[in-house]
Amino acid sequence: MLACSTELWRETLHHHLKGLLVNLVAIVAAALILQTNAPPWFKTWAMASLALTTARFVFYLHCKQVQRRQPGTPPPRGQVRLHHLAVLLAGASWGALGWWGMPFFVGAQQFAILVILSALAGGATGTLAPMRVTGKLYVLLLIVPACVQILAHGGAASLMLTVLGGMFAWVMVSSHHHNHLLLVRSIALARDKEALVQALSAKTEQVLKTNSHLEERVAERTRELHQIAHHDLLTGLLNRRGILFAEASVQAHQAASLATLFIDLDRFKQINDGLSHDWGDLVLQEVGQRLQQVAQTLASQCHARLHLVSRWGGDEFILCLVCDAPSALAMQQVARAVQARLAEPCVIGGHHLHLGASIGVALHPIDPALTLKTAISCADLATSEAKRLGRGRVEGYRDELATRQQRKLALSVALNTAHQDGSLHLLFQPIVCAHSGVPVAYEALLRWHCAGLGPVSPEEFILLAEETDHIVALGHWVLHQACQTAAGWPGPTPAKVAVNTSIRQLVRADFCAEVSAALAQSGLPAVRLVIEVTESVLDAQHLQQALTSLHALHQLGVEIHIDDFGTGYSSLSRLREFPVHAIKIDKSFALSGDVHSLAVIEGAVLIAHRFGLRVIAEGIESAAQASALALLGVDELQGYWFGRPSAQGPGAAAGR
Repeated sequence: MLACSTELWRETLHHHLKGLLVNLVAIVAAALILQTNAPPWFKTWAMASLALTTARFVFYLHCKQVQRRQPGTPPPRGQVRLHHLAVLLAGASWGALGWWGMPFFVGAQQFAILVILSALAGGATGTLAPMRVTGKLYVLLLIVPACVQILAHGGAASLMLTVLGGMFAWVMVSSHHHNHLLLVRSIALARDKEALVQALSAKTEQVLKTNSHLEERVAERTRELHQIAHHDLLTGLLNRRGILFAEASVQAHQAASLATLFIDLDRFKQINDGLSHDWGDLVLQEVGQRLQQVAQTLASQCHARLHLVSRWGGDEFILCLVCDAPSALAMQQVARAVQARLAEPCVIGGHHLHLGASIGVALHPIDPALTLKTAISCADLATSEAKRLGRGRVEGYRDELATRQQRKLALSVALNTAHQDGSLHLLFQPIVCAHSGVPVAYEALLRWHCAGLGPVSPEEFILLAEETDHIVALGHWVLHQACQTAAGWPGPTPAKVAVNTSIRQLVRADFCAEVSAALAQSGLPAVRLVIEVTESVLDAQHLQQALTSLHALHQLGVEIHIDDFGTGYSSLSRLREFPVHAIKIDKSFALSGDVHSLAVIEGAVLIAHRFGLRVIAEGIESAAQASALALLGVDELQGYWFGRPSAQGPGAAAGR
């Protein structure tokens, strides 16, 4: 009821003066009609009504003054409430006249008062139309009390008159509601019209302004888009598209040479993981600034015709120098200077960070056949070689790097189908009891004869399979093939078969189910299967999932051995957490045979036996090695001395 928009308030004040005038006339008319036969209290009513009308008029003048001072602003809520209260008081005043007067009025007086009340109600449907609820209450206050009193003090005719009065009240309330809706809609239409006019005016002005600046804006936007498309948003350096777009600038110097440095930050992932990517971004920005500074200095020292600095992607950057016949040694020195600049102390947000980089250098004479993409690819290969050799290095490009990369790619493609095309096969090497020399197990060793490339060393293709995720498919093939082969070995108590398992296989949730399926399909008892895993299972990164898989395998009855023990993530304390049956000492200790290596073996045997584990030593190539390790307490031995890997398994001659 009290909610009032600016427009409705303006309409309320606009009609209010007419309503006051009608009220005043009605009071005077009632006084004239009742002057000969007025109730004792009528004079008091008339004076009070005149006083209320006067007060409403004064209040009206105040509201108009406030409206003129603050046009277009919403009215104070206090004013609105007071105005509604005054209207309701006026209605209550007339309702009181009808309530207490009707029992005293007779004949023409009663009829005249009813006419006055009806006229006021009819006028209120228009003058009070802005007041949605108050207007309706005003109409009801005028008519309902009089109708109730007529019904209470009259006969059958009075009943008809009361019904007519009620219908009249309903019609007046409905008319008021209709008028209010019409007023609200007209205000809304006026607002929409005004808003439309303003919008059209603004749009016209905007179009005119846009047309006047269109060419300038298009040119500016084109420059912005070119900047965005060819520059890295984080560092401001050229991005991949930007540096390749600069190829024409490089080709303009046909008599010179292009030195390309591919810079890969070392251990940048540790910063991202340890401090968050936001800190990593700050580091990349710092690296970009340092590269720009050192590039300008080096370009000046080398008298370079052109230099380009680019963020190739992630933590990889490119520096290109176009120089007159630079030597490979000079470019190595340039790379060292870049490394030194990047290695300078770096303090970001209070953190002291140590940056390093592996850099590959490629040097090419500029000719029409050379593309920047080719030069960058060559430098990238040199960087990969630097990282392979230990990071923090500078390596120059050599043709053999491309040859090696092509071979790696060919092997990777061939590995996709190696487990299906018959190029894989297994060899089996015996593992014997250290005291009796009797074979107790055979280790399944994977071999690959790649079509077109010939035999491939396990050291080469296993590492590649780990890098390219082919190891899971290869491991699946080895597991099933080894189980199937071992199930057919002769003898009352056939030897066990040991299968090497990658950590990538072990951390898969379905690995135990895969082993169970291989055993079921081959008919091999679980107690004859040995799963060999490397020490990487002891690493905290894989600990939980590896532990889950190993416990599941243990429940199946499968033996679990730790392979290559002593070379990786050795944690003797964690051996207690794993359901391990044996550890296999890495062959490097047996092959070395020095005092320190034997001490390591002796200590491992002592601790393993305290844990209830067997100890296996591999790499045995002589009787002396076998005897020495047996004396140290090693339980089982493996090596060429007892038999080379063969396809026959238990069928091959073993033992010395």
